[in-house]
Amino acid sequence: MLIQQATKDDVVQISEIYKACFPREKDHLKWIQACFNSYPKGVYYTLTEDEKVIGYILWCVKNGFRDKTIVELEQVGVLPNYAGRGFGKALVKESFSKFRVFVESLGFGLGAVVVTTSEGNYAEQMYRSVLGVEVSSRICNYGSGNELILYKNFDES
Repeated sequence: MLIQQATKDDVVQISEIYKACFPREKDHLKWIQACFNSYPKGVYYTLTEDEKVIGYILWCVKNGFRDKTIVELEQVGVLPNYAGRGFGKALVKESFSKFRVFVESLGFGLGAVVVTTSEGNYAEQMYRSVLGVEVSSRICNYGSGNELILYKNFDES
């Protein structure tokens, strides 16, 4: 298993994983290209297994480059036939460390991390255990249900 910063050559593969994981979305390639082009605000990382990209994650700076910036796990996806084998957890954990180093290399500190997920999503517990986030707020009737905002402030830890 290899987790590394994505390159432009990975964009099509990332969009195919995005489509497999989020089929109700539209214009998958256009969205991934737009997010990829947000660098250095947003950085994609890929997860490769047996020389095949099977997952991706997008980390973003949420509130501008500041002394203590907030970073967001904006989206993560692993091909469905690789689900349930710990790839998502490894991707979140290792890419978070890499993105934190990236933000610090730009001269900024990490003040907090935020991730949103649908209420009842199986990933909620994984985000709690890997990132140490807790439910901060709930948005009712967001899309197809309720959305949870999970947050951890590093200034308080």
